[in-house]
Amino acid sequence: MNAPIRIGEAANWVGLPEKTIRYYEDIGLVAPIRSENGYRQFRASDIQSLKIIKGARDLGFTIEDSRTLLSLFLDDNRTSSEVKALASRQLEKTQDKIKQLVKLSDLLNHLTNECQGNGHADCAILNFLAGAKN
Repeated sequence: MNAPIRIGEAANWVGLPEKTIRYYEDIGLVAPIRSENGYRQFRASDIQSLKIIKGARDLGFTIEDSRTLLSLFLDDNRTSSEVKALASRQLEKTQDKIKQLVKLSDLLNHLTNECQGNGHADCAILNFLAGAKN
């Protein structure tokens, strides 16, 4: 990619919706140049930044963590330990989510097995929901 491209091409290139790219611009994650007629023009460096952000988001990183990762990517003086620490925290969060989802799955499995699923009104699922504490 030699010449800057417009947002539609950038979206196709990176695999993000145009709306998402506009949002990333609004919050200062990317800063494409503007042509005389106001069109966004994405350079190779902008595409690379969008790819970093998309990859980070795909791995579950928050916007702020994605901002940090992008900043580290652009910093030639970064240390891999900074990146690893951030990724390690994300791994812990992901593992915690998995544990929560396993518990949820087990509970739903139990409730669906307890529910008779017949023509009667009694239902273990509704009984659980009615007694669930908020």
